[in-house]
Order: sequence, then C-alpha cells, then structure tokens
Amino acid sequence: MASSSKSSAGSASEKAPEGNEVMGAQVIAEALKKQGVEYMFGVVGIPIIEVAFAAQQSQIKYIGMRNEQAASYAASAIGYLTGKPAVCLTVSGPGLVHALGGMANAQVNKWPMIVLAGSSDQPLESMGAFQEFPQVEAARLYSKYAARISSLERVPFFVEKAIRSSIYSPSGVSYLDIPGDIVTSSINTNQVEQVKTLKKPPKPAASVESLGEFFNLLKQSQKPLVIVGKGCSYGFAEEQAKQFIEQFNLPFLATPMGKGTLDDRHPLSVGAARSTALQEADCIILLGARLNWMLHFGKQPRFNPNVKIIQIENDTNELHNNVQSELAIQADLKTVLKQLNENETKWKYDAATQWWSLLRKKLISNKQRSDALIHSKESSMLNYYAAFDAIQSIIPKDAIIVSEGANTMDIGRTMLLNSKARHRLDAGTFGTMGVGPGFAVAAAIYCQDHEPEKRVICVEGDSAFGFSGLEFETAARYSLPIVFIIINNGGIYTGVDSDSFQEMAKKDSTLNLPPTSLTQANYERIAGAFGCQGYLACSIEEVKKSVQSALAEKTRPSIINVIIDPSSGRVQQNFRKRVFHPLISRCVANKKDEQQTSLLHEQNKKTETPVRNEDFQVTGFVIDSQNYLYHYWLAIISLAVAYNILLIPARYSFKQLDKNLRIVWISLDYSFDIIYLIDIFMQSRTGYFSHGLFVRNHYVLSRNYFTSRQFYSRDLLSIIPTDFLYLIPYFRFISIIRCNRFLRINRLFEFQDLTESRTRFPNAFRILCLICLTLTLIHWNSCAYLLICQYLGFGTDRWVLPAAAKNETVAMLYTYCFYWSTLLLSTIGDVPLPVKRIEYIFVLLDFMIGILIFATIIGSLGTMISSQNQSRQQVCEKMDEIKRYMKFRSVNRKLEQKVIKWLDYLYTNRQVLNEEMVLNSDLSVELRKDLAIKVHLESLKQVTLFHDCEPNLLIELVTKLKPIFFGPGDYVCRKGDIGKEMYIIKRGQLAVVSDDGKITFVVLKEGSVFGEISILNIPGSKNGNRRTANVKSLGYSDLYTLTKEDLWLVLDNYPESLSKLIEKGKSILRKDNLLDETLTDSKRYVEQEQLLSIQNRIKKLVDTENTLNNRQTIFFDAYVESIRQFKKKLSKIEYQCGARQPSICVPKNVPQSAPVLPFLLNQWKANTTAKLLKFSSRQSMDTDD
Repeated sequence: MASSSKSSAGSASEKAPEGNEVMGAQVIAEALKKQGVEYMFGVVGIPIIEVAFAAQQSQIKYIGMRNEQAASYAASAIGYLTGKPAVCLTVSGPGLVHALGGMANAQVNKWPMIVLAGSSDQPLESMGAFQEFPQVEAARLYSKYAARISSLERVPFFVEKAIRSSIYSPSGVSYLDIPGDIVTSSINTNQVEQVKTLKKPPKPAASVESLGEFFNLLKQSQKPLVIVGKGCSYGFAEEQAKQFIEQFNLPFLATPMGKGTLDDRHPLSVGAARSTALQEADCIILLGARLNWMLHFGKQPRFNPNVKIIQIENDTNELHNNVQSELAIQADLKTVLKQLNENETKWKYDAATQWWSLLRKKLISNKQRSDALIHSKESSMLNYYAAFDAIQSIIPKDAIIVSEGANTMDIGRTMLLNSKARHRLDAGTFGTMGVGPGFAVAAAIYCQDHEPEKRVICVEGDSAFGFSGLEFETAARYSLPIVFIIINNGGIYTGVDSDSFQEMAKKDSTLNLPPTSLTQANYERIAGAFGCQGYLACSIEEVKKSVQSALAEKTRPSIINVIIDPSSGRVQQNFRKRVFHPLISRCVANKKDEQQTSLLHEQNKKTETPVRNEDFQVTGFVIDSQNYLYHYWLAIISLAVAYNILLIPARYSFKQLDKNLRIVWISLDYSFDIIYLIDIFMQSRTGYFSHGLFVRNHYVLSRNYFTSRQFYSRDLLSIIPTDFLYLIPYFRFISIIRCNRFLRINRLFEFQDLTESRTRFPNAFRILCLICLTLTLIHWNSCAYLLICQYLGFGTDRWVLPAAAKNETVAMLYTYCFYWSTLLLSTIGDVPLPVKRIEYIFVLLDFMIGILIFATIIGSLGTMISSQNQSRQQVCEKMDEIKRYMKFRSVNRKLEQKVIKWLDYLYTNRQVLNEEMVLNSDLSVELRKDLAIKVHLESLKQVTLFHDCEPNLLIELVTKLKPIFFGPGDYVCRKGDIGKEMYIIKRGQLAVVSDDGKITFVVLKEGSVFGEISILNIPGSKNGNRRTANVKSLGYSDLYTLTKEDLWLVLDNYPESLSKLIEKGKSILRKDNLLDETLTDSKRYVEQEQLLSIQNRIKKLVDTENTLNNRQTIFFDAYVESIRQFKKKLSKIEYQCGARQPSICVPKNVPQSAPVLPFLLNQWKANTTAKLLKFSSRQSMDTDD
C-alpha cells in the first residue's frame, strides 16, 4: 500500500505542471502590482481581507480607512494627483453601497480609480447569501467598466482591462466584482493567464488646419480670455499652459480645481474679475475646462452672446456641449499646447488695450472690496474673509489645499491661493460633501512618498467635517501631519449663536431649531483623543499662532477650531434669500460682543494643554536664540564647520600641504573639535518659546535636546573621535577620516538664515553666499581632479596633469587644478579631452553639475535683481498708466511734466513706501506703537501746544499722525479754508505767501508746526477755525498731519489735558490779539460735554435697543401663546358645535341670546391687550426712550 501510494504520487507529480500554488488573493495583488498600482484604500472584512494582506506582500501600500466612502474619495484623489489609478477595496453589499458616492464623484470628475468589492461565493448566487446584492448592476451606473471576475485564471485579464478603461480617455472608474471563493481558492501560477503590462494612453495631436484656424480666431479677437480647467492640471500640462499664456500675453482665469496650474498671483490672472471677464470676452479658449454649471453653461447673461468658443478637449462628449463651439479640437491638451507654443507666429496680444485696462480696473476694485470684507468691524467675531486671510498669510505657498463646505469652499476658492498644479482638492463638479478628510489622507500619503517636506492643509466647514471627520484617526494612525482647519459657524451656510441655540433648545428643539443649525462644538478636543494637538482660535492672532504651531508638528495631524460669526457668509454674490427662524436675527442682535469674546477666551483656556510654570523659571545659564550672543556663537561654529569642509578634502588631496603644516593642522583640528563640544553644550542651553513664553529651565532644555533626533543623527556623530584611526599605520594622518565633521553643516545654514534676516543688505549677503557656495564646489572638484590624476598617474595621458607637475609647489598645483575645475564646471570646456572611461565619467558628471550650478546662479541672481528692481518696476507701471490716462484725456504738456517729476521724486526719495501699510501690518499693537513713537514723537514734542502734556497723551497722538506729500508750488492750505488738521514739517520748506502768491512773508523749515489752533475750536477766537494765511510748498515737502477728529477722539480720555490745551491756545491767541474775551465759554463747555459724553450716549442707545429687542421677544412669545390658546378654544367650539351642539358652555356673564364665537373673539383680544400692557409697564420702569 505504501509503495503503491508513493508511486502514484510520484507519477502525479511528474504530470503536474511546474509552478507554485498561490492563493486567489495573491493573484489579484500581483496582477494589480504588474499594472502599476501603488496604493490601496479600504475597509477590510469578509471576504476581501486576504486581498489587503496580499497587497502589502506585493509592496502595494494599503491604507485602512474608517468608511468605504472616504476610501473611495482617497483612491480617486491619488488618481488625480498621479495620473495612475489607486484601488478602493470594499466588502460586499453595504460596503459597495457606501463607496458608490465616491465612485460617482470620480466618474463625474473623470478621475481614474479601481474599485474592488467582494461578493458572495459563486455557488451561492440567488440563494440569499450573506450581503448578497446586484453589485455589478449597481456599479455600472457610476463607472466606465464593470465586470464580475468569472474565474481565478482570468484575473490578470480583468485587472488589465479595468485599469486600461480607467486611464484611457476619458478616464474614469472601473469596477471589479470578486466572488469570495475566488479570493480563498488556490491555483498553480502556470495556469494563470499572462497579460502584458499596460502601455501608456496615446497622445493625439491637432491637425495643421485646426492650428491655423485657432490662430486666425485668436488674432481676430478683441477681448480674448483663456479658461484653465481641471483637465489641464490632470493632463500635467501646466508648463505648456504657462508658456502659451505668457507667450501670447493672454488674460486667464482658472476653474476651482484648475487653480495652481498657473500661480494665482500671476500678473496675467484675472480670476478676481471673473464676472466681467466672462461677460465681456469675445473669444474664450477652454483648456481642459467644461461648460457645466461651474461656468454657467456658457450661456447668457453670464457670457457674451457673440462669444466664440475654442475648445481643446480629449473627450468627445464635452465638445460642443451646451454651446456650439467655433472650433473644437479633440486631442491631448499637453500635445496641442506644445504645438501652439512651437508655432512660428510672432503675434502677441497688446497689453495696452482697453480690454486689459477694464480687467485691471475691475481687479483693483474687487481687491479693495475684498480687503474691506477682511477688515470689517461689523462684529467682534471673525468672519470667513478675515479667517482665510490669516490662514493664507501663514501656510506654505506650495501647500496642497483641501477644501469643502458651503461657504467655506466657495470663499476659500478666492482667498486661499495656489501656486502649483494639482495642489487644490475640493468637492469638484459633483459638489460632493464629505470628500475633505479622504482627499487629505490621500494627498498626505502622496507627499509622504514623493515630497516629504510638503504640507497638506484641509480646510473644512463644521457641517462638512461631520460627514467623515473620524478619518482624523486614520491620519493619526499613519502619522500624517495634516492640518485640519474647521471653520466653525455653528451651522450650514449660517448658524445660530450659542445663547440663541440654548434658548431655542429649551423648548421643542425639533420645532424651534432652524434646519441649518449645528452645535458650535469644541472640535479641537477630538485631536486629544488620538494623542494629537488641538487648537481653539477666536481671533486673527490666535488663528495665525495656531496654524504656525500646527505646521511645526511634522509627524502628527492637528485640528484648529476657528470660531467665526454665525451670521457670517459669502457676500460677493446675491444668493437666494433663505428663510430662518424669526428669533435668530433678534437673538444675534442681543448678543454683546464683550460677553461673546470673553466666553470664547474661557473656552480656549479650557482646551489648552496645561502649562508648567517651572518650565519658564530661570534655573541656570540659558541663551536666547534671538539674542546677538547666539548670533555671534553661530559665527564661531560656522567658522569651524567651514574649516573642516574646505581643508579636510584639500589636505587629503594635496599631500604636501598636509605634510608641511601638520602641526598647524593638528592644533586647528582639535581646537575646532573643542568648539564642536562647546556647541553641544550651547544647544542644550538654547531656549525656545512654548505657549508664547520663553522656556528658561535648563533641565527641560537639556532633556529635550539630548533626547532629540538631531542630537543622535548629527551632533553626536559629528564628534566621534575618528582620529584614533591615526594609530593604524595605513590611516596615519589621512585627514579624510575626519569627514564626519561635515554633519554639523546645519549650523552653517542656520547662521546664514539668521544673518540674512538681520542684515540691512540681504541681497548683497545672498550674492556673497552664492559666490561662496560656487567657490566651494569648484574647490571640491579641484581636489577630486587631483585625486584622479594621482590615481591614474601624472603624464599617463593628455587629460591628467603632466609629469612635471610632481615637482610644482602646492600653490601652483592648486592654482592649475582650480583653473581646470572652473573651466569644466562653467561648461566652457577648454580642457584636454578625456581618454579613459573614468575620465569620461568624471567630465560628464562635472558638466551636469556645472549646468545645474549655473542654472541655480542665474536663477538666483535673476530673482535678486528682480526683487531689487520691483519697486522701480511698479513705479514705471504706474507712470505708464498715468501717461496713457493723461494722453487719453488730452492733458496739457506743462501739467504732464509736473506729474512725471512728482513720480520721479517719489521713487528717488523712497517715498513709494506706504507708511500706513507698514504700521498696520502684522506687527503687534505694541510694536506698531513703538515704531510710531520712534518715528514721530520727537516731531510732536516740538509743537508748543503739547509741551506740558501727559506722556501717554503724546504716545496716543503719535499713532494718529499720517504722512502727506506736496510738490513744488502746491498749496498746503489757503486763507479762509476751514482748518481740519494741523501740520508738522518733516522734510522740505513751506512759505507763507500773499493771496496772489508773489510775496513771501516767512519760510517754514523742518520741524515747524502750523494749524494747531484751528483744530481746537477755541471759544472767542476771532478767526474761528479758519486758516489765516496761505501756505505753499517751495519744493518737494513731506509733512505729517493730525486731524481734528483724531485729536478729539484721543482727548476724550484726557479731560484735564483738554482744559490745559484750551487755556494754552487762548494764551497764544491773546499774544496775537486774536481772542475776544467778552465771549463766555458756556456754549463751548456745553459742546465739550456733548463731545465727551458721546460714547455714553451711544452706549445708552445700545442698551435701549437691547431692551426693546427683549420686549419685542416677550411680545412675540405672548402673541404665539395667545394664538395657540385661541386655536385650542376654537377647535373645541367647532367640535362641540358639530358633534354635540346642545352642550355649548357659555360664561355666566354672557346673555343667552349672544353668539358664542364673537364673544370669545372679543374676550381673546381683551386678554391679549391686557398681557401686552402688563409686559409693557413692567419693562418701562427701567427703560429710557
């Protein structure tokens, strides 16, 4: 029996095909890997959990999500970012149903994605198996290709076809249904059908006739416009699109997800004038943009009825869609743009046309409107615009921005700018909510593998975050440093403030709470549940600080909960009026700004991580990184690093140099090693800021430093005493063994950054650093060349140094090597041709490095020069614009020359600097005040009127001074003008002249002050507040003004100083006999009291308004209650009259003959009137109307 069984087994093995037995899950994973799939997102379970394990074994990255819908969003985002589909893996039945939303979103957006879903075993079909569902039929509605894998042998065939269908134009979704028995069964690898790796999709070009017609239409156009769509970004055609638009000087705007294809800050971008551009353009070029709802279908009134549309699109379904295009080119967008750019036409659209002028004017107007919204003071709380402006000012320029929500996404499209293609992900064409966290996880995974330094910013509305907010745990699990920013207004579109919310919730919340309301929750606390940091931000400063702190976290996600005004919304466009609960507007008006702000600060304090006071107590020597001592130390350690970087390679290459000065080198080596050791101590005592406070506890600083990655990966390795290898004869005094000292190069870069930020000549310093870097590379290359020559032998061929070089001095040898290296790296190439292979390789590498060096140098120098000339360029542009305007308006030559001279003066004397912009920039309030004091206080002290004033009064006044400029012959004021401001001469000379301007009475020089009396409104002044002289500028003069409104606003808080100023002004008038002593001051004092009490009066009005609002609310409640009682009584009477007519209850005091219903109506009116009078009398006791 045994022998027979063995023989039968042996014969069976001989007949079996060669190969390995593999599980079905492994076949699926290997087929995906072969076709280039890199990522898989999903939620595992029966029957596809084995597929996830097999994918990881096949080096496909698997990311486990919390919901299949988010998994499908993430997989589709990878398809958009890379152009290659990712896999969404779901369980059967409900799992696939959850993923259908993401499939539909990807299909509408034309993003490649593969969906694999498990299904019931094939033998159990139609038997009511677990989660049995017609999955292929359901998926077919939301995909290009949907099929059920029929057998394990044909898995590669189905996978290849699915991926090919997904990425070939038009791209989209492919669905594969995987029966459970296929996943768990096994097969011999030789039985699996072999399929070749998929080839890239074809890139069809445009015909010559189409290109000719394109240029004919473009040249005939008077108002051309380019619309850059998502298809341009997905087609990786950003460089070609940029070259095309710049080459022909065409205005462009981008669709929401086309943003970043060209920088939103590009000078040719007219996105901020979108409505005007669409309405007025007579020729629109669509680069991968679709005429759907996002572009108003290309119809009137948003588009010019006579507009000519040029489409470049690879999807035939989009050609002539909604509007008949004048020219439709079905081809690959990137290929067509290359053809257009290579065309030999010299045509270029003129920048001086009326079309460009109209667009620029609209851009400026909309920018001013946007700035007004950002700085709106209608509420003490943030609005969308202020919050987004603060976020935009902090986040990196190249960050990937994910955005979703109603107002959050719409306003964010305008406020959050993109500079690179495929760096914006939002709800897209399908308008799907809940895409944000899934998109963000995919983008972070992509950055983790391809661009580790890039950050992902996910900006969510509080409503949108609720769809898939738990994917934050996914980000935490995979250490993805996503910054989730939740714009929290407590509602959908608009919310309800917390007090109103609680008031409504006391009653039946299902009837009282508006359908759009949400709880204004502390979302930042979610982060703490997963060991991450959350931040609550209620002001611009807190938003900026929170974003900075979140960006500093490199390994964990974070949540920033930005509280904004519940009534805040989008105001650029007129939306359909929405009807909300009648209590909302009144409750929002009742909310006091001070109470609201204090409440938010209390919430912020509760959510902050505890601060240990001992961390900020001085316990020993601690160095401040912002102190100059730290800067000086960086200079010393940088010198040590530079010594090692330059001389270690030189001593290793030039043996004679090392031998001749060995004692010097050894002394310097160990001296700088001591500096390296001291630097470790200095770094362990360098303080930093935590929670806005400076950490001074040296125990905390040392612990953090000695447990940091920097210490072990760089600082510790850089001081390992490799010099002990000198004891081995083979390594005796070979300097290259000290190369670990190079690891401390980060201190050199830190010194460079700190010096660049502190020097007054940053551009010169950058050029110096660039020169030093170039010389260092040439130096290293010289050393490498000498080493190769020594290895090959001097004089062995024409490429190496001649044999006589052995006898040359070190200086002569280094000079020749440096000269040779300079020629080679500068790509001049005037050196002997290489002979041997190693020589060819070295020269080739040098040429490649040289090209990169000179590209870097030229690019850096160009940037520096352009930044230096930026202000001059702006002045020239303004001057050209003004010249065109004067020419258009036929301004005479004399006035034109005067204007031009004025602009020249502004640039020459650096007055183009906007002082108000500087003082109102991101500097803190105290810094702005200190800067104003430094600039203006001395000038203000020169005013006789303010000699004995309180210092605090002067400090407040200096912040109110504003600069103003006058040219030669300009009148500062004329006799008889109403005095609204006083003047301080900062630079230049002014003359007091006669009425005809021919006689000069006196010349006012720098530091002189005039006009101060007129802004005090001194009672009894014979001149009133009128100017008493003509003052004009003799040349170009710089003055500072203090307006009457600003002076009295400050004096409101200094009543004693006001009296002193009045008396001092009177004494000045008495000296000049300009004061009428007979007039009483009673009228003036009454006016003064009225001015001083204006704030109290406003406060009283606000209190009265609040009281009236409260009374109105009570009246409304009383009215509602009365109506309810009346309806109840009326229903009862109707029931009694209809069902039991005789049993009508009539009050005793009603005659039996009187009708019951009219009596009840009169009684209800009387009761309601009595209640209203009662409430009115109760409130009128403490109300001053």
